[in-house]
Amino acid sequence: MSHYILDKAYAVTDTGGVPAYRVVVCGSNVGECALPGAANASKILGVTVHGQSLKGQNVAVRKAGIARVTAAGAIALGAPVNIAGNTGKVKTISEASGTKINCLGFAETPASADGDIIEVFLALHERTAP
Repeated sequence: MSHYILDKAYAVTDTGGVPAYRVVVCGSNVGECALPGAANASKILGVTVHGQSLKGQNVAVRKAGIARVTAAGAIALGAPVNIAGNTGKVKTISEASGTKINCLGFAETPASADGDIIEVFLALHERTAP
């Protein structure tokens, strides 16, 4: 079950909106959010709590606590996760040694396939792959 500490509303900048349970990043202006441009994107805001199909309308973004997130593939219980690509799904961190990693948090439940909804303890931080 998801538990929240802080949800905040952001205006969607993507033309097609954003789905529920996806990682979003800072938009171009204050108070805006967008789907990430690529895997391991920086400037993570959090995870969408619900979907918003209209550009310019607000979506609730979970910034702290435990959030439901869409997996891009298999993820083990407890694994650190980051952005998998431009859809806002997450993957197990697997970047090459020396790469700066933008970590979303840690899997509280496992995923077995692309599209599974898992729970992630949000612990936003940057680190370097060993």
